[in-house]
Amino acid sequence: MEVHNAEGAATNKQRLEVLEEQEELIQDENKQEESAKETTGSETKVKDDQDLDEKEEARRAEAEAEQAAADADQAEHKEHQQEQEKGENDKVDDTKK
Repeated sequence: MEVHNAEGAATNKQRLEVLEEQEELIQDENKQEESAKETTGSETKVKDDQDLDEKEEARRAEAEAEQAAADADQAEHKEHQQEQEKGENDKVDDTKK
């Protein structure tokens, strides 16, 4: 049950981030439109032709790949430590014989 709650919290956090990003984009567009209106004296609509979803997906995929690499490094380090400890324990056992 805890895993489900953790996933839900992450999802809500991601939703909040997306909403905040959208709000920033809308504010930027409004500023651009206002600036263009002051400059030209007529109302100009800002083009919304960028696909930000693809960029966000690429950023998330990159972050996930980095996390997977870090997890693999950590697992390898832990395995190496266990091998060293086993070797030390084997030495102690040989000394007792």
